[in-house]
Amino acid sequence: MSRPSLPTLHGRVHEQEVLDRLLADVRCGHSRTLLLRGESGVGKTALLAYLVGRLEEGRIVGAVGVESESEIAYLALQQICTPLLDYLGQLPAVQRAALATALGIGAGESPGQLPTGLAVLGLLAEAAVEEPLICVVDDVQWIDRQSAAILTFVARRLGAESVALVFAVSDPASELVPAEAGLLSGLPELRVKGLGADDARALLDEVLAGAIPPRVRDRIVAEARGNPLALLELARGENTVP
Repeated sequence: MSRPSLPTLHGRVHEQEVLDRLLADVRCGHSRTLLLRGESGVGKTALLAYLVGRLEEGRIVGAVGVESESEIAYLALQQICTPLLDYLGQLPAVQRAALATALGIGAGESPGQLPTGLAVLGLLAEAAVEEPLICVVDDVQWIDRQSAAILTFVARRLGAESVALVFAVSDPASELVPAEAGLLSGLPELRVKGLGADDARALLDEVLAGAIPPRVRDRIVAEARGNPLALLELARGENTVP
């Protein structure tokens, strides 16, 4: 996964501090798991981009859930593990075979969750020996159930591997696929809330082409209710009005 340029984030001082501490811990040899939770469009993906951009030395892997692909077994795991396959040969034979089968690069019966989970844990640990490893999983509510089960296993067993496993999930809970409940249960959580009015106005100043009447600005801020994506969409709509 490539490193994006650091985005300009308004009203996210607390969230940025949490992510900076996570990176500091990983650089010191600790592993960390974190769940970013909030409504769709509130800025979770931007915070993941901030995290990735702040990693000066290390490796980044990740996956993005897609609703139409949520039934494809081990798809998220394939996205995460494929860049790390150089380390596959360092795993025990049983784990190596299980993970190869799950990723579709080996023949065999459906792999068991225990050897596959241990294989992914070992693969991440091996990849982090020389430099920290950051794994980000966006739109967790749409990842496949098999990957969710394995990532659950790994997230609960990370210790001193210099690995960060960071998830982002959208509310409301009614939109979540069944697998996601097991993935999220008990994980350290950071609630991402909407922007305050001042920060929303500052974001508007960046995206609007020119000055707009105060009443229009106030209306956009009120209708967006602090949601940055809604704010940007309303601003674009305002700019297209003749």
